[in-house]
Amino acid sequence: MRRFIFLSVLVTWAALASTVVPVEAQDPVLRAPVDAELLDPFRLPSGPYGAGNRGIEYDTGPGDPVYSAGPGTVVFAGPVGGVVYVSVDHGDGLRTSYGPLAHMVVSLGDNVQRGDRLATAVGPLHFSTRIDGTYVDPASLLGVRRVDVRLVPHQTDDRDRVLAAAELGERHALFDLVQSQRGSDQSVRGLLGRVTAIIHDAFAPSSLITGFVAHAEILMAIAPEVAPAVVFRRTILGLINVADPPPCTDEATVATLEPPPVRRIAVVIDGLDSSTVGAGIRGALDLGGAGYDSDDVVRFSYNGGLAPGGGHLWGTDLPRSTYRPEATHAGIDDHIDRFAELLVRIRDANPGVPIDVYGHSLGGVVARHAIADVNDLVDVSVAVTLGSPHRGAPVATVLDAARHRVVGGVIGEAISTVDPDHVLVSPVVADLSERGFAGVTADVAFPESVHAVTIGGRSDVAVPASLASAPGADHHVIVGGLDPISAHDEVAGLPEVHREVRLALAGLDPACTGVRDQILDLVVPESIALTQWAAAGAIIVGSRSR
Repeated sequence: MRRFIFLSVLVTWAALASTVVPVEAQDPVLRAPVDAELLDPFRLPSGPYGAGNRGIEYDTGPGDPVYSAGPGTVVFAGPVGGVVYVSVDHGDGLRTSYGPLAHMVVSLGDNVQRGDRLATAVGPLHFSTRIDGTYVDPASLLGVRRVDVRLVPHQTDDRDRVLAAAELGERHALFDLVQSQRGSDQSVRGLLGRVTAIIHDAFAPSSLITGFVAHAEILMAIAPEVAPAVVFRRTILGLINVADPPPCTDEATVATLEPPPVRRIAVVIDGLDSSTVGAGIRGALDLGGAGYDSDDVVRFSYNGGLAPGGGHLWGTDLPRSTYRPEATHAGIDDHIDRFAELLVRIRDANPGVPIDVYGHSLGGVVARHAIADVNDLVDVSVAVTLGSPHRGAPVATVLDAARHRVVGGVIGEAISTVDPDHVLVSPVVADLSERGFAGVTADVAFPESVHAVTIGGRSDVAVPASLASAPGADHHVIVGGLDPISAHDEVAGLPEVHREVRLALAGLDPACTGVRDQILDLVVPESIALTQWAAAGAIIVGSRSR
């Protein structure tokens, strides 16, 4: 996974080399996107976070169809800060945006005509229009004939570069729209300043995001302008919750923990770029110290069945295979099916024996879905995930946006060196992005019968800990103490993780932590995610300035 961080640096710089494709003109008429009454008219805010309405709001209900206001090209279709939007480029600097939405029937790059269906509403529809990036009253454009510029059928590579740049640009623009709709105010600027100071004190002299982007300080400075409001909302609410922390287990109880008295089986599933050449997290987790017999600790193979080691006394009939890193690059659906099949086979070979699952990174996402799929067949007792992008990974989002770009020169050669087996264009990158499988299925919960604990690394820049939580989990724990670049790969070896595993097996709450750690556990991951979203904005700003 570490090379994904380095690869994202190169892609960030490569994105700055994007070019604009020549376009040609036609003549559309804009129409209202829905057949509904107007709820709230356009009221331009007095400032970036002032009260107002940057579009118009229609009185639509769940399931009402939403149509394109005019002909153009879909330049964004996906979630922004938890809100699904579609944006259409009509040319001549005119763009329309529609949201919140559900059941999209269009994708990035689709050409649409006036009146083509885009999606359905989930409630009142917010419709906004921009000319050269400036919000204007949509009502002033409806029924007005404008000169339109659209993409011509250039070479596919050129079109893909434009769409990739446009998508990042729309995400950058929509961050601000979502933020204004949710009523953010200037106080978030001061909050971020205090957050940055805390981070600096906690991690000095090393940079929090060393190795991710070269201009970390600049990105942190512009982050309030481009980050989704959900980050600020979670941060503010989290700071309030520090004063009223959830239940926890004190040190005295932790010190007296005993291993479970009954036999249990631990199924380990490693993450992206793992292989059977290495030991994976099986050795790092110290599951023997948690009470498991060594033969009852088994490891999933991404080629199907068990990996070598463990299960020799009871798993003679189970398939076994080795795997190389490239086996992890396939689509997540394939991994889920294979892991679900393995869980059923292990249950059949060990009737009545509790089964626990430990997943790292990609493995945790696979495990969550597989456990949900076979919940009626297999009673998984405990599930622990480590640094798993249950809600998508911003790094994967950036890489996925660059999938179709043709990058040459020095940067192209560097990417080829870091990425010799072309992970950048592998299905798993798209699946782990915030608009891919991980983001779209983020609401799939652990079953209620499973005691699930999600763990994130405080300084993890590959998967910010704030995105490593999952619905249905009994607890979300954040651990610290590692360098940002190594935090993701080495989290399983932390004593704090071994402690949380033993607490999970005992059915107890996470260990108690001090106020300082609670604050750092909140603001550091949120700021990492915020910075990475800001990086996407910086990429497109840099591309437009060339």
